Amino acid sequence: MTYTHTIGARNRYMEFSNGILQANKPAGILTRLKDDGTPHITSDSTLEGLKIADVNGWAPTPDGLALVKNKCTGKHFSGYELVVPEASGNDAAMKLLMNGTVDGIFIYADQAHNYNCDPSVLAANDVTPEWDCDLWAGFGTKYAYVQTGMFGHAYNGTTLTISKRGSGIAANIVNPCLEKFMATKEYYDVCKKHGFESSCYPNEFFPAELKDKPPKTWELATNKLTTTCADGYCPCK
Repeated sequence: MTYTHTIGARNRYMEFSNGILQANKPAGILTRLKDDGTPHITSDSTLEGLKIADVNGWAPTPDGLALVKNKCTGKHFSGYELVVPEASGNDAAMKLLMNGTVDGIFIYADQAHNYNCDPSVLAANDVTPEWDCDLWAGFGTKYAYVQTGMFGHAYNGTTLTISKRGSGIAANIVNPCLEKFMATKEYYDVCKKHGFESSCYPNEFFPAELKDKPPKTWELATNKLTTTCADGYCPCK
């Protein structure tokens, strides 16, 4: 298991090791699409008066929404009601969105992509879905992101360990080991084996083209998008 070193409540109780992957897990906001293909929440919305679900047990954590800014207006969100489902996991939050209980979800900006149940994609990645494929069908037709590329919810990328604050496990034991390993060819080999070459921290053993690889769509701020809602990523108005 790995962890995202988010800003906020987690740091009051826990300490994180250094990241083993870059900060490439931005937050986003998902919403339903209307019959005409336009989003229920507009990209310039402050979220005033709206209900926004957080994914219980997952980053980005609920306090992160107050820290990130709307990528179209440059302003913080305000006046929303945060709803945390009783059940943990992305499916629980998605059910609230699709049945109209909430207006949007504060969620990883790559989550819809990761839950693509196309058989060819699953086969290529050797993945057996542990989520509700029917619930996540309709990306770009039933629902889409109206905010992407929000990195302000985290200090670091994916970390290897988490421990009690003040234990010193990260600083004294894990981090020195990580620093040595992440400079080796073995680190590159592990990244390549699991398809994370573009997410890992490049060292001298990484091919040059990987070091200059363009960002994924969900990593781009909304005001940098050239996509449409039909692609699943709505641009600024």
